[in-house]
Amino acid sequence: MKIFFLGSLGADWMSGWQRCQTLRELGHEIVPFPQDDYLQRASHGRLDRWLTGQIWKEEEVDRFNLDFLRAVKMARPEIAWLEWPKLLRPETIQAARRQLPQCSFVCFQDDNPFGGRDDEKNSWRLFTEAIPEYDLHFVKRKSDVSEFSRRQARRVELFQHGFYAPIFQPECSGGSPREFQHDVSFIGTALDHRVGCVAGLMRTHQIPVQVFGNKWSQRTLAYYRHRKNFHPAVTGRDYARVIARSRISLGFVSSSNGDEYTMRTFEIPACGGFFLAERTAIHQELFAEGREAEFFSSTEECAEKIRFYLERESLRLKIAEQGYQRCLDSDYSLRRRLAEALECVETSLNHALVHF
Repeated sequence: MKIFFLGSLGADWMSGWQRCQTLRELGHEIVPFPQDDYLQRASHGRLDRWLTGQIWKEEEVDRFNLDFLRAVKMARPEIAWLEWPKLLRPETIQAARRQLPQCSFVCFQDDNPFGGRDDEKNSWRLFTEAIPEYDLHFVKRKSDVSEFSRRQARRVELFQHGFYAPIFQPECSGGSPREFQHDVSFIGTALDHRVGCVAGLMRTHQIPVQVFGNKWSQRTLAYYRHRKNFHPAVTGRDYARVIARSRISLGFVSSSNGDEYTMRTFEIPACGGFFLAERTAIHQELFAEGREAEFFSSTEECAEKIRFYLERESLRLKIAEQGYQRCLDSDYSLRRRLAEALECVETSLNHALVHF
């Protein structure tokens, strides 16, 4: 099939790029439409947001919608796969539908427009207005299904993430023992309760977590007291190497987004890493606690399990290996997830053709 793909495609490690590439690997013809530059140009600076109360510059939103409509009409795809289409107006989708009556318009949205991030709420206005215009929405949480349905979404399906195998795989060590550079690491942005947990691990429990990510200097004093433990964000294969070379990799979810898992949930075990994550219902469904991964519900429990497993190398390695094997046996790959998603899209497309 020909798929028009709107998303963040700026680098060959971004999750949008991974999905776009996987669709190619599944044999589909992809017409990419990167939106990163449009979002950057359309976004008001902090001062202008404060003065005007507006997130987006109207003239740049106009430009995006005109360019999008022109590009999708020229491509004439069977599927328009649209990721985080925050700038797309409902009337633009309506116009595209009139020109492309046999195209299925699919929205992929794993962020939470209705979550607890108040500073982002205004950025979702156009998106929420356009919810009824899509044939199908792929969302991350069960709560999203009810929220989208309440806003007249035509069809909503859960999409569960997976690991992109060309990047996330056990590190090849040439037969020699793998060299671990970090006892404990966490890769991610400073937000929500994870900030206090990481600071507590460092200050109260004296556990030297190595943190790779953005905004930590703005969110916690632990950054200044333990500066050598904080590092710039890592991406792509560098991200995978940090996982592979850490004895324990922490997995926090985002409470402000209402998450019960993240992409790390699959990427850490897929790299052969020991996954120590927050205890959630979905984490417990995906991995057997104490056999394929370990979980915690408090900073104290996290610290106890870190100490326990750092002192039991063979047990830790066994659990990491069994977590990796679970990824393979249950096929938590992005390739499988997208193949299943396209089956849903084809069902919607065939239904639409029957009634055309």
